[in-house]
Amino acid sequence: MNPIPNNEHEQKLTISVDVFIPNHPDRSDTPIFRATHKKLIGSNPNAQCEVNNQHCDKDHPLELHHSHVEWSDSLGVDWAKVAKIVPQFDWDNFDPYKPESFIDSEWNANQVLCKKHHTGLDHGKHFLPEPLWNMQGVQRSNFVFTPDEE
Repeated sequence: MNPIPNNEHEQKLTISVDVFIPNHPDRSDTPIFRATHKKLIGSNPNAQCEVNNQHCDKDHPLELHHSHVEWSDSLGVDWAKVAKIVPQFDWDNFDPYKPESFIDSEWNANQVLCKKHHTGLDHGKHFLPEPLWNMQGVQRSNFVFTPDEE
């Protein structure tokens, strides 16, 4: 076990999650997702991980995180509630039976992250409580966030 860095203390959490996910078709890339990915990452030479710290995963391509609704949750969503969160989206032409028009659009698939900060253990947005995940984007360069950063 590594010693704890000076002026820091360790916080260990054991998280057990027990939720129901609506039955859904397998996830596949949609033309809307590909267009969003191209716009935010592929055609953007300045694209970088939103966290953008010295621990970003530079060995894998950047990824898009769905910021409001995941594809797997789409059949359990009250779209009127989402419309209140993202009122700028074209809800008049939205078809809830084709949710990819919102889910894969830049209104939702809009967080550019490296693999580590998207789905990585102890770092990924999919695995950390939001207050802990947010720390990575604002940490000092000499602050050690996890033991794998020493």
